[in-house]
Amino acid sequence: MERPAVRCEYLNPGGADLAAVFQRDGRRAFVTLNAVSGSLRTHVAGGKKPPAVVGVLYVLRWPIAPITNNRANALLNEIAPRATAIVQRIDLQAPGGVLFPTGLGTALDRIQVACAATWDDPARLTAPHDEPFDVRP
Repeated sequence: MERPAVRCEYLNPGGADLAAVFQRDGRRAFVTLNAVSGSLRTHVAGGKKPPAVVGVLYVLRWPIAPITNNRANALLNEIAPRATAIVQRIDLQAPGGVLFPTGLGTALDRIQVACAATWDDPARLTAPHDEPFDVRP
């Protein structure tokens, strides 16, 4: 059975939800991919724990810098094709656990690199002229 492409859950354009929560509460920001539902989203963690890559119950999570909503949405657009490859090719019903077919390691690495780049080069996620971009499908 072919699984559909990931569904990006965008933040409201023009806001600074992730950055504001980090400044106010010190809570960390993440990108999360749910391999079962195919949802890809950015969010803040429930606590102040240091960032770490986590994979639990078919959910993968990567730490990102506390960036603006426009940049978070641009990041989702950037990594959505690789996240789709993961969701469509991962075998959640393999005997003995989850099976990542050959080639998915590269997709995971590329997502990690894109998320890590938010700390060093967040400006690369800016839409032209820093205008809010259209997040409609």
